[in-house]
Amino acid sequence: MFYQIIKPSKSLHKHINRYVFVRAEGSTDTMQAPSDDPRFINGKHVQPLLPNYGSMICVRNAIVKIADIIADGVFLLGANQTTITLTTMSGWFEGLLIDFEPGGMHALFGIDMQQLCGKVRNNIQCKLDLNTIEKIFKETPDAENIALKLDIAFGNLLSPQDDINYSRICKVVSACDSSNGDISATEMAQTACLSERQFLRIFKQYVGISPKQFIRLRRFHSTLQDMQQQAAKGEKIDLLSTILNHGYYDLSHAALEFQQMGCLSPSHFRMLGIPLTDDFSIFFA
Repeated sequence: MFYQIIKPSKSLHKHINRYVFVRAEGSTDTMQAPSDDPRFINGKHVQPLLPNYGSMICVRNAIVKIADIIADGVFLLGANQTTITLTTMSGWFEGLLIDFEPGGMHALFGIDMQQLCGKVRNNIQCKLDLNTIEKIFKETPDAENIALKLDIAFGNLLSPQDDINYSRICKVVSACDSSNGDISATEMAQTACLSERQFLRIFKQYVGISPKQFIRLRRFHSTLQDMQQQAAKGEKIDLLSTILNHGYYDLSHAALEFQQMGCLSPSHFRMLGIPLTDDFSIFFA
């Protein structure tokens, strides 16, 4: 399994979190696992992708399924709160996931993110030619050069003027992180210097989900990142303290939300130790 994370250029950090490259090779037989392993179906590997705030995905020899919608090639994925399934067509696949910051996809592409919420689309009208991205992915031999070409393509979409509403969204996201999710929609609107009605409209337009849904998703990701950092340091993950520090009421509360969004309990994530990713947020093994 080849796995690599590359950060975008500094000018794009506000909009894009990272580029994630994955390649798996092997015959169908070598990828076959015991029948009780849910990650394999008839010898084909099934890789779960965890909820996110909007992504662009390029895959070869694989399909992605979310909410009974199946896609392959290159497509956009809106903010979602359920696990997505990536299934290989045979014994190998290549994938590129471009992980956007909350609101970043709207700011770059001009898409109303409510159109993409919980969906995958390859034919949506926006300030980007998806065929150009697919060509870069298929014809460029190494991850570093793909990332460089993507930086140029996305950099051409940057507006010379500041997007005031996007700056407000970024400020709200920062406030949400500082409060560990202990923030109300009213407080978020006040942080953005908007009325609650204005804030809700703009937030859904830029992020795609409601502030309440965003808080849940942000708490889920920050908890996983904290667990991963503890594991990476060789520390024993203190599950109860970790979930309480991130705003969950108790283990039952955390278990319910983890099952809904990650299909696994917090204790199961803890048993994974150090998985394929640096913070659990894209793939897990």
